[in-house]
Amino acid sequence: MSNEPTTAARVHKSERSRALTIMTLEKLDTLALPSTPQFYELWYRYFDGDPEITRAIDAIEGEPDEAACQKIYTRFLSAQTQDAAVNKVNDQVQGSITALASMLKSASSATSEYGTQLDGVSEKIGEASTMTDLGNVISGILSETMKMVEKNKELEIELNNSSQQVTELKQYLDNVKKEATTDSLTGIANRKAFDNAISEKTVHATTSKEPLVLMLLDIDHFKKFNDTYGHQTGDQVLRLVARTLIGNIKGQDVAARYGGEEFAIILPATPLAAGLKVAEALRRHVEQKELVNKSSNEKLGTITISIGVAEYHPEESITDFVERADIALYQAKNAGRNRVQSAG
Repeated sequence: MSNEPTTAARVHKSERSRALTIMTLEKLDTLALPSTPQFYELWYRYFDGDPEITRAIDAIEGEPDEAACQKIYTRFLSAQTQDAAVNKVNDQVQGSITALASMLKSASSATSEYGTQLDGVSEKIGEASTMTDLGNVISGILSETMKMVEKNKELEIELNNSSQQVTELKQYLDNVKKEATTDSLTGIANRKAFDNAISEKTVHATTSKEPLVLMLLDIDHFKKFNDTYGHQTGDQVLRLVARTLIGNIKGQDVAARYGGEEFAIILPATPLAAGLKVAEALRRHVEQKELVNKSSNEKLGTITISIGVAEYHPEESITDFVERADIALYQAKNAGRNRVQSAG
C-alpha cells in the first residue's frame, strides 16, 4: 500500500507529459514550424502554462509565425542574449587593452629617448665654452623634460580612462550574469540558477556529510485563478509568493522559480524535521496573505500553496532527489492541497 501514492504520482506525471507532447507536436504541425528542440521547448512550456511565455504568445495577433516564435524563444529561453553581451564586453576590453598597449609603447619609446638625452648632458656641459652654449644645453634639457612630462600626463589620463572603462564593463558583465540567473517576473533565482545551486549543494552535502533539504511548492488552482482574473493578476500572485519565500529564508538558502507556478527552495545544513517546520511556516505565511486587485481595490481572496519536502540521500542522483520532492508535492495536492507532505 505504501507504494500506491508513488505509483499514482508517476502515472499522473507520465500521462500529463504525454498529453503535453501530443499538443506540442500538433501545434508545430498546424503552424508548419520546424520540429526543432527550441520550438518544441517553447510550445511545450506554453501548454504547460508558463505565464511569461503564455502571455507573450497570446499577445500576438493571429497565428505566430516562425520569426515570432524564434523571437519569443530568444527572449525567454535562449542563452544567445548572454553570449552576445559577453562578446560585446570581450571586444571592448580587447580594444581598451590594444589602445593602452600602444600608449605604453609610445611612452616607453619617449622614456628611452629622454634617457639618451640625459646621458649626453654632462658631455655637452663640458663642451660648452660660452654662457650661450650652456644656455642652449639647459634649454634643450628643459624642452625634453617638458615633453616627457606631457607624455606622462597623457599616459596617466589614458590609464584613468582605461581603468574607468574596465570598471564599467565589469559592472555591465555582472549585471548580465545576474539577469541570466534571475527570473524577470518575480525577481528571484530562475531555473538555471536553481540547477546550478542544486548541483553545488548536493556535492557539498555528500562531502561534508551535512543534511540537505529540497522543497517544491506549487500554487493551488493557479490556472483557474489566472483564467478568472487575467494574466496581470496571475503575475501579482507569482510575485507575492516569491516575496513571501524570500522573506522567510536566510543565509545560504536558495529560493527559485522552478517553472510556471512552481517554486523550489534549497535548505543546506538542514535536516528533514527542520525543513518540514520551514515548509509549514511558509504555507501559513502565504495562506495569511490577502490578494487585492490594485486597480479596483477588490478583494480577491487568499491563495494557498502545496509543498513537497525531501531530504537528500548521499550519493543519490539529482534527478532522483528532485523526483522524490515532486512526488511528495503531488501527494500533498492529491490529499486536498494547502498542506505539506514529506517524501518517504
